[in-house]
Amino acid sequence: MKNLFNSFYSVVLLALCLVAFSNCSDGDDGGEVGGADNGITAIASATEMTVSLYGETVEISFTAAGKWSPSLQYSAGADWASITNTSGNATAGKGGLKVKVDKNESGKERVLTVAVQVEGYKVPVTVCTITQGAGSGTAVDLALNEYMDKYLKEHYLFNEEYNTLDIDYASVSYENFLPTYLLPMKTNMEDGGTYRAFSANAGKRYIYSYIMETGSSRTRANTRATSVVGSGLGTFFSSYMPDRTTIGLSIGYVYLESPAAKAGLRRGDVIVSVDGVTLNKNNYQQYMSTLFYAGGGETFKIGYRRKIFDEKQGGYDIVDGATTLTTGSYKNSPILNSMFIKDKKENKFNIGYLVYLSFDLNFEEDLKYVIQQFKAEGITDLILDLRFNNGGSVELARYLAASIAGTSHRSDVFMKMQRNSGADEYIRFGDGDDLNLNSVRIICSEETASASELIINGLRGIDFPVKLFGSRTEGKNVGMEVQEYKYGNKYYEFAPITFRSFNAKDWGDYATGMDPDVMLNNQNSDYEDDIDNVFPYAFGDWDNFDFNYPLYWALCDVQGVDPTTGEPVKRSGRSGMTRSQQDEIIRVPSVPLKRPVGTFGSLIYNKPEVENLY
Repeated sequence: MKNLFNSFYSVVLLALCLVAFSNCSDGDDGGEVGGADNGITAIASATEMTVSLYGETVEISFTAAGKWSPSLQYSAGADWASITNTSGNATAGKGGLKVKVDKNESGKERVLTVAVQVEGYKVPVTVCTITQGAGSGTAVDLALNEYMDKYLKEHYLFNEEYNTLDIDYASVSYENFLPTYLLPMKTNMEDGGTYRAFSANAGKRYIYSYIMETGSSRTRANTRATSVVGSGLGTFFSSYMPDRTTIGLSIGYVYLESPAAKAGLRRGDVIVSVDGVTLNKNNYQQYMSTLFYAGGGETFKIGYRRKIFDEKQGGYDIVDGATTLTTGSYKNSPILNSMFIKDKKENKFNIGYLVYLSFDLNFEEDLKYVIQQFKAEGITDLILDLRFNNGGSVELARYLAASIAGTSHRSDVFMKMQRNSGADEYIRFGDGDDLNLNSVRIICSEETASASELIINGLRGIDFPVKLFGSRTEGKNVGMEVQEYKYGNKYYEFAPITFRSFNAKDWGDYATGMDPDVMLNNQNSDYEDDIDNVFPYAFGDWDNFDFNYPLYWALCDVQGVDPTTGEPVKRSGRSGMTRSQQDEIIRVPSVPLKRPVGTFGSLIYNKPEVENLY
């Protein structure tokens, strides 16, 4: 049961496309990456950076054809930056350096060019251009830092230690205020966590509390878009193909009715070429980023591979496909998939399966529509797939939990909130669309956080049977009450941790995550010791039981079938479950995994009006 793949692939290193990855394009002129005269073959870091006027240290990485040496060139003045560290500079291969930029007290914007000279080549190449703002941002930083500090002093869940800190509003930009003061604290470990073993940042700490600019007066901070512009492709999973040269990007999910869906792409398809260029270790990050962050009106020729079940042969065929993807606007509904799984012969079960991406209030009606469909169909069981669900609205989490628990639990406690004052606030299950269920099966992963975990903990608090399949959840037992500030014509969203959550049994000790009842992936750095060694991804669409292992195991659990020894589950158009063997494991070059703010979800509760700071 633990091996998934045959000749289609060899495994895999998880590469979540959560942040942009910059690679310069090839060129023939001196001074450009790939030029014949400079010896720099690729740049892995951003080639243009903007740093705080308060100073900052940036990291730059690239690949060189030989021994190299760096230099700094200033647009104005001199010696306001320094190279603090270099690595890999003695030989050819991957190299890097850190540049420390001092506080800008000149009152003018200034630019720093970082150049690298490779031994044996004529022309140095610019690997990064760093722009540092002048004093125009000072007032904004001072205002936001002051308001964050005052709010944290009163409302931060861990304010007792915070109030002992020596805060200097002028010493750091507003973007760096929270990491600077909250990360070194000792009592606030629940405000964030540490990256797990499979991550390139394993062992490093991150925090949940964040602040970010959300737009101008035309784009209000408290208005989330119900449509976006792009490709409609979700996160990717990278793997070497059998030729050991091509790298494929397996699609984690596709938004319904998005440009990608209209182009015929679906979850589990493996992109192997873009615009006629075969993906390899040198370019796959660049194309992954390009596809994920594409704007509107862009067209890509996509080459992909897909496994198709052969009814006659009783196995899978690998099919090469090609399609044209033109980006555009689409509805970014968090309902990624919903369907019924029925036993048509003996009518033993009628299962509702919902893949839900986030508890987004803008799509409240989408969720209610699906739940009401399940109710009208009279489902006997529910499999709720929250593997990519980072959280969101408490109100929607309460509604979904109430629909699962039923009207008999309407007055029971769903969640108890505890703030730093020790005062408790109780939230009841309340009304939902009663699905008349006796239990629920939930698929979870390290991306399952916040409001998703509230569902699990809240139901367990009333002894409603919940069975988890997948891997350990994130462990976000704390939440934030989002504040919105306006300065000038810009809006800022500030979300510090302000409360801890408990269930009706007064239990909320899951800061390190909730372990599944059926562990399909233990999240260590070894891909050979898991039942599903690519979870939460797959090489097949949501309804493909051969590759959607958590769904298969949950389905077997509904029927009381042992998935390792029982008879194959039959369904319309499919003769049974096949289990292929996995090739020798080969890992793809690592992509640094960086969590942007809000990645683990903001537990949105009691949201106030915008406060005007200026």
